[in-house]
Amino acid sequence: MIKIEAKGLQDRLDELTDLEQRQLPYVVALALTQTGQQVKERLELEMRTVFDRPTRWTLNSLRLFPATKEKPVARVWMKNEADKAAPATRWLTPQVYGGSRQDKGSERLLRAKGILPEGRYMVPGKDAKLDAFGNLGKGQIQRIISGLGAQQDKYANSTDSKRSIANLKRYFVMYAGKGTARRAIGIGERTGKGKDKIKLVMAFVARPGYRKEFDFFAIADRVAEDQLPIQFELALARAMATRR
Repeated sequence: MIKIEAKGLQDRLDELTDLEQRQLPYVVALALTQTGQQVKERLELEMRTVFDRPTRWTLNSLRLFPATKEKPVARVWMKNEADKAAPATRWLTPQVYGGSRQDKGSERLLRAKGILPEGRYMVPGKDAKLDAFGNLGKGQIQRIISGLGAQQDKYANSTDSKRSIANLKRYFVMYAGKGTARRAIGIGERTGKGKDKIKLVMAFVARPGYRKEFDFFAIADRVAEDQLPIQFELALARAMATRR
């Protein structure tokens, strides 16, 4: 998390008149908050550069915590609450700090059912149909999990309908090797009769690792350092123009 404080403004604060000093709590809170907004916008712009086709969830994943008169610190960080999906911190922090990817909900479900081996993770297979952002669509993932009988909610799994029975037959675990060397390598999809109609839609791979792709702190510090003096003068001018 980046914190924006007024430490770099001390020389300027010493120059203020008595009248300006009385406006100071409001001015500092406004300047810090506006600086935080500039930081947030610059980080969002950086996401469009460093990430491949970022989704709107990624681009809307940052939050500005405004400064107040009582607490003169503005903060910018990732949203940590989930809205029908994993919180932003789960998929963005590896891009900031580097390291290994955390389990996805679908991986935990398949692991609990004994479908996904320990130490293996899911990525789109070579025959997967990807959306505009290069990902498997959520609906497709749900159909695969339901077809494999791995949904936690018993009512969410495939039922006896013709469509559900077709899904059960359509998706299956693919294996390679024989005997003790036999291992699950992914999830297949039957699109018709014959071996040439079997598609690898999900592959089981070793745990993916991430490099530090999103230089969050360096960018935020640089923007904050540049913008804080500017935003302070703007906030001071606004306060003096609107004072009662």
